[in-house]
Amino acid sequence: MALLKQGSKGNDVKKLQTDLNKSKATPKLTVDGIFGPLTEAAVKDFQKKNRPLKVDGKAGPNTLAELKAKLTGPVAPKKMNYTLKTKRMDFELTGATQKIWVRQYWSYVFKTKGKVSKWTSKEKSDFHKETEKIIRKAWGGKFILEVSGTSDFAKYFAGKIFTVLFDVDPRKKGKHWTAKIVKIPKGSSLVSNVVWSKQEINLDTEDLQPADKGAGGGVKMDVAAHEFGHAIGQPDEYKSTSSHKHHKKSIMNRGNEVKKRHAKHLVEELNKMIPDTTFSVKSVK
Repeated sequence: MALLKQGSKGNDVKKLQTDLNKSKATPKLTVDGIFGPLTEAAVKDFQKKNRPLKVDGKAGPNTLAELKAKLTGPVAPKKMNYTLKTKRMDFELTGATQKIWVRQYWSYVFKTKGKVSKWTSKEKSDFHKETEKIIRKAWGGKFILEVSGTSDFAKYFAGKIFTVLFDVDPRKKGKHWTAKIVKIPKGSSLVSNVVWSKQEINLDTEDLQPADKGAGGGVKMDVAAHEFGHAIGQPDEYKSTSSHKHHKKSIMNRGNEVKKRHAKHLVEELNKMIPDTTFSVKSVK
């Protein structure tokens, strides 16, 4: 199609005027096939709203293609699924379901302290299952992400959302973390923590029970879920140096509430996955 500009006439101009009207041209154009000042103004307005189109009032290939895309909707990208493997977790994005799985592989080391029995195979299996259950309940489906950018993927999923889910699997080969679990007498406690630099998670058997850490209002912390927060890149918020120290009900402080800021590291990693595509947290459930 030839370049359409002021002075052009014919059926191509009629189609342009019709399409501009469909894209909410103001004022509505008379479809007369004559490219006059009002048509030029409508083209400029469309170009301004759809940068980086050149704002010149002329309908060339780029402007016409963008106008067509706006009316018909973006074409599905050739690639809909992506994976990203990192040192401490893997990401699996499935476009069809609009879900992002964050997977971690833990290599377990089971120990005992105090007057307790040796670990049985069933106890080891049950500990993993209960830990994963706690993590999924606390974190799974909480982060709702949106996408922006100039890639075909970003354009296609503009205005849509992605849900972030979490999975922890026991694995020695290809592990992300070494999980050191200590069986201790009921009612006792150890200091649980995550050593980010060593990719080490330290928990005990009492960490599977909700604990009152002083959040107030009867709110209890799931210690295993709190420590998992460290394993996805979040710092403690109860320390005096934290700008969020007063948010006591936060899962990274003394409670169980997940906040937008807790997806910071996840989003930073996701934004390395697809060129010209940016993920951000739209909301938290």
